[in-house]
Amino acid sequence: MTRARLGVLGALLCSAFASAQPLEAKSFLLDKERGWFWYEQAPAPVETAPKPKGEAGQATGKPVEVRMYEQFKAGMEEARIVAMFNPTQANVERYVQYRTALVKLADQLAEAGQRVVWANPEYDFTQARPVSAVGLQVHDAEKSEQHRRTFDRLAKTHVLYFFFKSDCPYCHAFAPVLLGFSQATGIKIFPVSLDGGGLPEFPQPHKDHGQAAALGATTVPAVYLANPLTHEITPVAFGIQSETELVDRVMAIANPGMSGFVDALTPIRSLEGLAP
Repeated sequence: MTRARLGVLGALLCSAFASAQPLEAKSFLLDKERGWFWYEQAPAPVETAPKPKGEAGQATGKPVEVRMYEQFKAGMEEARIVAMFNPTQANVERYVQYRTALVKLADQLAEAGQRVVWANPEYDFTQARPVSAVGLQVHDAEKSEQHRRTFDRLAKTHVLYFFFKSDCPYCHAFAPVLLGFSQATGIKIFPVSLDGGGLPEFPQPHKDHGQAAALGATTVPAVYLANPLTHEITPVAFGIQSETELVDRVMAIANPGMSGFVDALTPIRSLEGLAP
């Protein structure tokens, strides 16, 4: 009986000893098939590199306001989740308190930002696009005058190439719009039919002799603004467009200074070899 108890006690001790050893030691200390005459060097303890002093204080390097925001955000999220799954009076009120505080902070920031805009006109977008009734009248008058000057200049130097097909329903719908734009601005239209047929507004168009393919006008209706003197031609619109859209596009192309992206994004081709 005593010998049996000693055997059990020994087994328990061996088990405890084995579980206390690192994983690398078990590979040969408990490998009974290899016998106890093998000698292996115990693995050296792994040394962890000390952390730089800056890491410990990295969090403290944030501005106080950022830490306040993170704490507020975490508290509000916790209050929201608690109120969502346990909507007691106290839990919901705690979340509403956070939400109210957030609204007050946003209102405070908006008011301060408005005062900055008042003191710095470069941040005030209403300088370029007024919102008051009197300011809008002046803005619209200046815009109309700029349109008139631009279209008077283009009417003397440019034409609109209009590519279409006689059996295209979109071309039939767009032709009156383009003709109205031409009559309002004075810019003449140079109609080019891809299939040789005409439209009611343009019964005698020019036939396409490869101009559309050279310009990549695979979609009709297509409109290009061309200057026969400088041999420059620029795409204006593809598909049906309103007269207002045509005005905006032609104004942007004719006045590159209005947009910093017109020169880079609007391709300008040459009319050389494209004359009918």
